[in-house]
Amino acid sequence: MIVGTWTRTHVRTLRKTALRMTQEELAEVLGFKLETIQKWEQRATAERPVIGQSAAALDTLLASLDPAGMARFEVALADAGLINSVDGEALSEFERLETGTSEGAEHGPEEDDDMKRRQLFVAGTVAGLTILAPPRRAARIGMPEAQRLSKRVGNFVTTEQTVGGGALAQLARADLENAKAALTTCEIDSAVAPLFASAAGNMAVTAGWLYYDNDDQLDARDCYRDAMALANETGDDELAAHTCLNVALQITTQARRGAAHPTSALRSISRAADLTRRQSSGRIHALIASRQATAYACLGDRSAFARAVATAWREMDLASDHEPIEECAGWLKFLCHNEIRYHEACGYAYLGEASRAAELFEQVAAERTGQRNAANYRAWLASSLAEVGNIDDAVSVAADVLDNLGRGVSSGRTLRVLEPVRAAAVKPRHLEFQQRYDRFATPD
Repeated sequence: MIVGTWTRTHVRTLRKTALRMTQEELAEVLGFKLETIQKWEQRATAERPVIGQSAAALDTLLASLDPAGMARFEVALADAGLINSVDGEALSEFERLETGTSEGAEHGPEEDDDMKRRQLFVAGTVAGLTILAPPRRAARIGMPEAQRLSKRVGNFVTTEQTVGGGALAQLARADLENAKAALTTCEIDSAVAPLFASAAGNMAVTAGWLYYDNDDQLDARDCYRDAMALANETGDDELAAHTCLNVALQITTQARRGAAHPTSALRSISRAADLTRRQSSGRIHALIASRQATAYACLGDRSAFARAVATAWREMDLASDHEPIEECAGWLKFLCHNEIRYHEACGYAYLGEASRAAELFEQVAAERTGQRNAANYRAWLASSLAEVGNIDDAVSVAADVLDNLGRGVSSGRTLRVLEPVRAAAVKPRHLEFQQRYDRFATPD
């Protein structure tokens, strides 16, 4: 089931009936203040619903419901007259629960506590680790748990392409913390320990990326530190290279705001290059060169930028010809010619060549891609149009981006990219955009 408009009744039904949580527990799960939950349940209407990142977080939580929770949610909404019918499977599940025909023995108080902790930590995407709450006695971790953790990492990566990092970061962090706890408190098969630790490291770098996409730089940095520690512990060079390249991207972004220096990004990229120097030409080297290009552009080194861009295109061509997508690492599958063009466009924007950046961003935005990437690409196009003085077109494109954010893409970094448009939109005809942007920029 999908909720198109989150009103106070929808929020209250999700919390009380489907999840059986208190307002405090829901606030903890979603990472919002208690006052925000109370505001939703008191004031959200069809005319002024919960929107933006807040709505995306509720969408993700709804998608995580088990069949029993979804059944309770749909039946309660039907009783309230908010939906016309209940899905057949949901109705059957509700009737089964009401008649007491659930399979298995009754849950005692201890099992209920465990189930509540599981709800608190898993509230998003798909089923998580079997050990999501600290066990009362040591549990044993084997290959199934390592595989399950790796699969969950993949689910976060896939889902993020649609909803953005803001709705998922807290959930991935919860999985990371529980995986770290399991490494120190649970019995682990010796052959499985490095695999589980590497999976935890991949969860850490994924959580870091999700926080970065939400423009939460401090939490992103903490997760990247965890990822690097786990990579060093297990000798996982691929995880270390992945982390180094994500850190480099974060540093370059921070350097643009005066909060870091791009030479630090280049050092991180250099380490990634050292770790992967024995690998043949392919996407990893294309990504390394792309990250170098934006860092050099941030430094204002046009010659180094041009050389790095040329290398990135050459490596991407080689990857396209000789590296089947199904054979490359999962975290590299996003890389394509359009992504190289995106990095090149960012570089020109960093160098102050807004006209060239706008031309490239227009090409980038025209390519079909995931919902979150599409919003980010168009945000950059809008920003570059504002930089060249084409304010009306910039506002028009930016308004489309806000539409995407309103439909469930939760990406704080995308909203930040639109800051130059907001600053330039000063005419009376831009008032609607100003007000919409300000609503998104000010959390509920």
